[in-house]
Amino acid sequence: MDHFRKILADFPGRKVAVVGDIMLDRYIMGSATRISPEAPVPVVKVQPKSRDVLGGAANVAANIASLKGKASLFGFIGTDEAGRIITELAEHQGIEFFPSRAEMTTEKVRIISADQQLLRMDYEEASDKNFDDFNLHEDTLRNADIVVVSDYSKGTVTPELMQRLKSCGKRIIADTKPMNCNLFEGIYLLKINEKEASGITSIQDTYKSGENIRERLKCNVLVTRGSRGAILFDGSVKEFPATAREVYDVTGAGDTVLAALAISLAAGSSLDDAAILANHAAGIKVEKFGTLTVTLSELEKRIFKEENKIKTREELKEIISDYHKKGKTVVWTNGCFDILHQGHIRYLKKAAECGDVLVVGLNSDESVRQLKGQGHPRQNQDARAEILSAIEVIDYVTIFPETRVTSLMQYLQPDVFVKGGDYVESPEEHVPGKQLMDQNERAAIKAYGGKIRFIPIEVDISTSKIIQAIREGK
Repeated sequence: MDHFRKILADFPGRKVAVVGDIMLDRYIMGSATRISPEAPVPVVKVQPKSRDVLGGAANVAANIASLKGKASLFGFIGTDEAGRIITELAEHQGIEFFPSRAEMTTEKVRIISADQQLLRMDYEEASDKNFDDFNLHEDTLRNADIVVVSDYSKGTVTPELMQRLKSCGKRIIADTKPMNCNLFEGIYLLKINEKEASGITSIQDTYKSGENIRERLKCNVLVTRGSRGAILFDGSVKEFPATAREVYDVTGAGDTVLAALAISLAAGSSLDDAAILANHAAGIKVEKFGTLTVTLSELEKRIFKEENKIKTREELKEIISDYHKKGKTVVWTNGCFDILHQGHIRYLKKAAECGDVLVVGLNSDESVRQLKGQGHPRQNQDARAEILSAIEVIDYVTIFPETRVTSLMQYLQPDVFVKGGDYVESPEEHVPGKQLMDQNERAAIKAYGGKIRFIPIEVDISTSKIIQAIREGK
C-alpha cells in the first residue's frame, strides 16, 4: 500500500488539460404524488430549488479539481444562462477555463422525485462549431502533465483538433463514442464502456473486442463493465473487479474514471495502479446520487482500509441519514465488548440479520469503569474498536462516553435497537435472571418510531466467566 500512498500524495498540483464536450447538468427536484388528468404521466410539484453541476468534459475537470489536481478546461459554451452558470461553477471549483463560443450551451435537465429520475431533457446545439477561434491555449497544453479528451460526440472533437493535440507531444487519454474512435489512433489510453466496445467492433465478446480495438488503434484500452469492474488491454489482459458496495446512480461514473486515470498517471502511477485507483473512484461515485465528484479524501479512505469503520457520532448521523434516504434499515447495538468471545460473534451475526446496516456502539474506557468498576476494561477502547471493525458483519463502530445511550439514540435514530436476550423491554415482562431495559432508552427509541429487538443468548459464556476461568487456571 505504500506505493499508493506515494501516488495519492503526488495528486495535489498535477496539471491536467481537459478538452471536449462541455455540458451543464441541471437537476430539478420535486414530488410526484398523482397522475395528470390530461395524460397518463406523473404531475411533478417542483420544489423551489434546483442543483446545477458541471457535466461532460467539465465534470472530468471538476473531478480532477476535487482530487486536488490543477485542471485546465477547453471547450464550447454559449452566451446563454447555462454558459454563465458553467463559467461560475468552473471558477468556484478552481478550474482554469478557456471557453470558446458556440450558438448555445449543451444542457441536460433531469426531473427528480424521491431521488428517482422521471425525465431527462437535452438541449443541444445543432449547428457546426467555429474552430477558427477555438481557444486551445498552446502554452497550457505544453505545460500539462497529461491531456484528457472527453468526447460525447457533440461536435467538439474533430480530426483537426486531435491533430493539434497530438502535436503537443503529451500523453493523451480519452473517452469517446464509437463514431469517433478512429480519431484516437496512437494515443496512450482509450477508456470505453463494454457496450461501446461492441459497437466499435461488432464483437460481443469483451475480451476479443477490447483486444481488437487495442490492435486497431495501437493504444492501451480500458473497457469498463459496470458492476463487473473493468478490463485493461495493454499487451496483456488484466481484470479489475468492481469495488462499489451499492450501485445507487451511475451518472457521471465514466467521467470519474477518466479523471482518476488522468491524475494517477500524471502523478507517476503505472497503468495498472491507475486502473485500480480509477476503479475505486468509480465505486465511490456510483454510491452517490447525481453528477457528483469524488474527493481525494474519499479515495484515500477507500484505498486504505476500505473506509475506516470507526466513526464519530457526527459522521454517523450523516451516514445513517444517507442510508435512510436509500430506504435501508439501520440496526444499532452497543456494549463493552471487552474480551470478544463466541457469544459476542453469534449475537452480532444475529443483530446484522435485523436490517441492512449494523452499527455497534462501544462504551468508552471511562464508561466501562463506571458500569463494571475499577480493573475494567481489560483492553482499551481503541483496541476494542479495532477488533470490532475487523468483524465482517459490522459496518460501523462508534465510541461513546455515556453509560446510557438515550441521547445518542435521539440523535442518530437507527431503525432497530438490538439488546441481548438477558434483557426484557418492560416491567410486566420481568422474570428472574433477566434485566430490565433502561426505560429512558426505551422511551427515546419509541418516540422517533424505532423498533426494539431482543436476541436470545445461544451460549452460556461471558467475559466475566472467561476472566474467572483464567484466574482459576482452568
